[in-house]
Amino acid sequence: MSGTGATEQNIAVIRRGYEAFGKGDIETLKTLFAPNAIWHSVGAGVLPGNYRGLQAILGFFGQLAHETQGTVRAELQTVAASGDHVFALHRNRGERKGKTVDTKTVLVFKVEKGIVTEVAEFPFDHPAQVRFWS
Repeated sequence: MSGTGATEQNIAVIRRGYEAFGKGDIETLKTLFAPNAIWHSVGAGVLPGNYRGLQAILGFFGQLAHETQGTVRAELQTVAASGDHVFALHRNRGERKGKTVDTKTVLVFKVEKGIVTEVAEFPFDHPAQVRFWS
């Protein structure tokens, strides 16, 4: 995919992903990630870090929901793309074991033929994330 149309399609894939995550719509999320997708995350507390494969990524999402008793939110703030890379800035919020988190994170998605194949996570405030997930 190349050109403006592909860029818009890639952004639409990521927007659908954020919407599905917000609704807990696992069936839609399954259609947006490649079976062998990789999610690069900075390990923090109970979250070990990198996840390989669709099932591991979905398990990670489930762990986020479980650990926060469903309070975790990733509110998309802005999104931009260049070729097969989509950059998403979102606000993270949640409650866990008497603690709250309200930070921002940038995710860089690689989208190939309408499917996410790789994600890299860059939190603005890593120490706050570690405190929250510890």
